[in-house]
Order: sequence, then C-alpha cells, then structure tokens
Amino acid sequence: MESTPGEYYFISDGNPAVCGLYMIGDTDSLVEIEFEEFNIGCESGGLLAVVDGWELQGEFFPNIDDTGESFEERYSTYCGQNKPARIYMADQNVALLQFFVPQEGQGFRVKVRFLRNPQPCNTISMYKEAVATIKNYGQKRNCTMSIIYPENVLLLSVDVGSSIKGRGSEIESGLSVRCENSAGSDHVEFLYGGGLDTELMNRRMFFCGVRSKSARRRVLLGCQNSAVRLVSSGMFYNSITFSFVQPSPDQLARFGNDKC
Repeated sequence: MESTPGEYYFISDGNPAVCGLYMIGDTDSLVEIEFEEFNIGCESGGLLAVVDGWELQGEFFPNIDDTGESFEERYSTYCGQNKPARIYMADQNVALLQFFVPQEGQGFRVKVRFLRNPQPCNTISMYKEAVATIKNYGQKRNCTMSIIYPENVLLLSVDVGSSIKGRGSEIESGLSVRCENSAGSDHVEFLYGGGLDTELMNRRMFFCGVRSKSARRRVLLGCQNSAVRLVSSGMFYNSITFSFVQPSPDQLARFGNDKC
C-alpha cells in the first residue's frame, strides 16, 4: 500500500504469484496513474488489471450499486509489449493495480499522482484518528467513508433529509429513524464488518435529521472495517461531520469477534 506520489515499478523474478499495488491518498484527492513502461507477455499468461477502487478478498470499494458503474467499467486488463496509452483517473482517493507476471525479467513502471478532488464522495481513510465530513453537494448519490480499522465514532453535527434545495430546513432539530421522503430515504448508516463491501457489513446505527451539537457518546464499530455511509435522494443538501478514534483492547474484547 502506497500513499506517496512518484514512480513505481515491478520486475518479475519468475515467482508465479498474483500481486497488488494499493494506492491511497488523502480523502480529498483522486488517484492518477500513467504507464511509462510495460512488458507483460500474454503467451505466458501474464496480466495486469487497473481497478477503479479497491478489491480485497472478492469485495469491492466503492460498492458497485452505489457507483452506478458496472464491474467492467471499473476493471481494465492488459498484456503485451505496448504500454496502455490511457492516463487513468480514479473516481476516488484509492486505486489498485493487480498483476500476474510469471515470466522472469518482465514487468512495468507507472507514475502515480494524487490530484485534489473538490467534491469527494466515496473515500477510504488511512488514518486511525481523524475528523471527517461527508456531503452529497445536493446530488443524488450515496457516499461512504470506509476506515480500515475498528473505530469509536462520535457524531459532531448532522443535517440529512432536512435542507431542501432552494428552501432551507424543513424539519425541527433532532434525529429520527423515520427517514422516508417522496424520493426515497435520505439517511446515515454506521456500519461494521470484516471486509470492504458496505452491502455485506452490519448496521450499528441508522438516522436522519438535524443536530448541531456533538453527541454525548461514541459509537463502537469493533470489526476490522468501519464505515459511515450517507444515502441521498438528491432532494436535499446533506452533510455529516464526525470524529473517530481507535477503541481500547478492553472495548474490542467486550464487542466480541463473533459480531464480525
């Protein structure tokens, strides 16, 4: 896993193993990948895949249903002696190169850049502690921050399913689990699980509404992966701000591995 811009290369020593270069930037960035050299023989079964997002143990982030893009649109494969001419720009702050290069001496070289994303949506945090904000910018889209650690999450402020575009707030202050509207259900989910796919994670909390004050208690998400997911119909300007810190060993023991 790399978070530094620059050049990365791989030269095979003949070991027939599938490898991966996981790239991650700050949550307000986009990953750009440019191939500078490429030589992976098709005849030996060699292959390189560029993944728009991350894949781990068969699970994808962002969730395919949330992005509106098919697996084929986010997954491109190459072999041969001609380098891919396309410069790849991921839709979020993570991207992945998966490669199988069984022929000794073959490989590739890429240049990786992290460019600013003015409207981040789906992101993976590489930090164990941080303060974060997720917004939909008035758009119909689902946005998730995935955290690759167990976390204690503290809600700092929320405005979800309230501020109708052009009219301001339409409901009284307070949180609710009654989140249905004419376009669907604008809401926030706190999720936990053992993998990247939010559809396979467990839900700890579900709510919508308006709250400007910090919550009194942190919410423990005690599995390997934690996530805060914002679901938006496009009728509202939604926003949630929260902090997260790692739980203590005692808290994790009480949470129990059987829940993951």
